[in-house]
Amino acid sequence: MLNDLCSRYSQEFMSIVSFGKKFDSLAYLVSDKLKETLDEKFRAFNFKVDLSKYKTYDIGDKVGPDGDVSRIKRTIKDFLNE
Repeated sequence: MLNDLCSRYSQEFMSIVSFGKKFDSLAYLVSDKLKETLDEKFRAFNFKVDLSKYKTYDIGDKVGPDGDVSRIKRTIKDFLNE
């Protein structure tokens, strides 16, 4: 069963995929119920973003000094008294 899974998916993928719990047998992974879940995880594992579809923005250099913003600690009581 492991050979079937490794032939369908990559061995690297099979070494890192997890379901949050242990299964008693590999038969669960070969079953039709988990096939869709494994396919979805495999597509997410192999996903590569096509950067040619998106614009790149140059935000330029920083202008001006940094401002010092200090937070005033407010309690719930102070908030409700306003």
